[in-house]
Amino acid sequence: MKRVHLLLTVGLLAVGFSWGVSAATRGPIEILGDAEFTQANGVVGGSGIEADPYLIAGHEIAAGVEDPYGIRIENTMAWFVLRGVVVQGATATGGAGIRIANAENGSLETCTVSGALNGIELLSSSGVRLRDTTLYVNGMGLRVTGDRAEHYAHDIDATNTINGRQILYYYGIDGQTVTATTSGHLTVAGSRGVTVSANDVVNGDGIVLAFVTDSTITANEVYRTSPVLTEHGIFLYRSTGNLVAENSLRNNRLAGLQLTLSSGNRLLGNDLLANDSGIRLVASDQNVLDTNVLYANVSGMVLSGGSDENEITGNILYHENTKQGITLEMARANVISRNGLANCEVAVTLGPDATENVVSENTMVRGAYGLSVYGSSNRIERNLIAQQARGLLCVETFGRTTTRGNQFIGNVFTDNNHHAYLNLDSEENAFGDNAFLGDASARIADQGTGNSWTLDGKGNYYGDADVVDANGDGRSEMPVTVYPSGAVDVAPLARFEPVGAGLGILSGAGSVVATLARGDGSEFEMTVVVADDGVERWAGFRGFPADFAARFPGIVFVFDDASERLFTMSTVLFDLDIAFFDAAGNFVSSATMSADTAGPFAAAGPFQVALELPSGSLETLRIGEGSRLILP
Repeated sequence: MKRVHLLLTVGLLAVGFSWGVSAATRGPIEILGDAEFTQANGVVGGSGIEADPYLIAGHEIAAGVEDPYGIRIENTMAWFVLRGVVVQGATATGGAGIRIANAENGSLETCTVSGALNGIELLSSSGVRLRDTTLYVNGMGLRVTGDRAEHYAHDIDATNTINGRQILYYYGIDGQTVTATTSGHLTVAGSRGVTVSANDVVNGDGIVLAFVTDSTITANEVYRTSPVLTEHGIFLYRSTGNLVAENSLRNNRLAGLQLTLSSGNRLLGNDLLANDSGIRLVASDQNVLDTNVLYANVSGMVLSGGSDENEITGNILYHENTKQGITLEMARANVISRNGLANCEVAVTLGPDATENVVSENTMVRGAYGLSVYGSSNRIERNLIAQQARGLLCVETFGRTTTRGNQFIGNVFTDNNHHAYLNLDSEENAFGDNAFLGDASARIADQGTGNSWTLDGKGNYYGDADVVDANGDGRSEMPVTVYPSGAVDVAPLARFEPVGAGLGILSGAGSVVATLARGDGSEFEMTVVVADDGVERWAGFRGFPADFAARFPGIVFVFDDASERLFTMSTVLFDLDIAFFDAAGNFVSSATMSADTAGPFAAAGPFQVALELPSGSLETLRIGEGSRLILP
């Protein structure tokens, strides 16, 4: 028995010697091909086949400040295992504790990455197995990338963690639901018909969908509570036909919601707060972005990389920290319609490579610039551009590009320090049916060549221009000259009627004839504009020209249910009366709201409908206690 015991002991010593396991700290390991699986590169055993993989085990690796990676394995086909390896450091920008690229058949077991900027990168690899691995990082925990679905085909279970939270990774699932989890990383890849709902990803890698189709991502929360260097809240990569709705994406370092090479998706009703970019599309086409609320993002929405034929409608972007509201960089044939933008440094930017886009019926109020246009062949129509330092700015390009062939139709410019400036490199842009209110002639400058101020025989309205309309056709016989170019508007409009005019979001709001029954039994009818969706209710009289308020119908705000709500008068430059009514149309209370004040203004109790009219209207019309509002 003693002799057998001795032989077993010798055998164990031999195994230990062949592995070379040591607690001594060493420098980074770099293996750039199968031939580099050597003892010098940390291999302690194995032959590289499935039954006997190369084993890199037991090392403690210290990466210096200039070392991008603690372990780097690339361009390999051999089977290998990293087991019990500890990587410390790897703080270089763009680096990671462990990088595996263009590799197959790898396995990471009970490894630890500590103090690194990023944890593990799996690039253009497949078949990697990850178990019981712990990541303590200041940036991304697990980053997986590749240009084929197979590059996401890894076996990564929930025993792995990032900063104490689980890593959740799903590949090749069909019709399943991922719900009610809290994690530091959530990836769904190579899947279809998946529901990802009510999950929280905190201070981690966000939610990643790669090569995912026909799925629903809803009611998730992705946010940071500390300044870790993570990236996007929700990231769609090469994913199509998905619904991303009603998620809360806050304080993410890059985009709250990013789409790259992803088309045909719907992004609806998401809240995006204080991200670097609210929503960013890169080389992504035919997506619908609707009813999202973007608050205090440095850039609200950005379309770049050849993002074409997207629809951006009914979104609200506001807060003075917003530098760029909606920006089109390299983007063609997109529709930007019925969005509300307030307090943005620049509300809408059409960059040099933004062409053939339509920007229509948006309300842009109180910022530095309403429209900044570099691009060509765009159509800008029926927008309300108000309370800006410059309503329209075609920025000087110093010959680098030419702003050419844009059409500006039916827009209303009001209360801007300067309505429009066209640069020296602007050519053949056309203006027709716009209203430049106030002392318009002093607020328009055309430095360009061949810009036209009459379009299809119809000019523009200039608030301070002398008007002679002898034949009553609504066009003045006195031309208006636009300086310094000397371009002539040969058919300026003789009058401006706010009803039916291009007043931004209100342009698309319908009107009805409402009946008001007074407490004394008398009744009367009045036409009112109906604001019954989120962006219409947000707009109200924001930025509306004060001089035309008396000639415009009141606005009735219709909500889905009776509740207590608050109103503001910010950017409304005239006093208003407001009357509140319950679900049955019965009068609740009323108030007079002072111009351009934050308020808030509230009803005496829950209400479902509110009616706004110019100040003094409630008394004149005898609307008060006992009144009833009847809508068709």
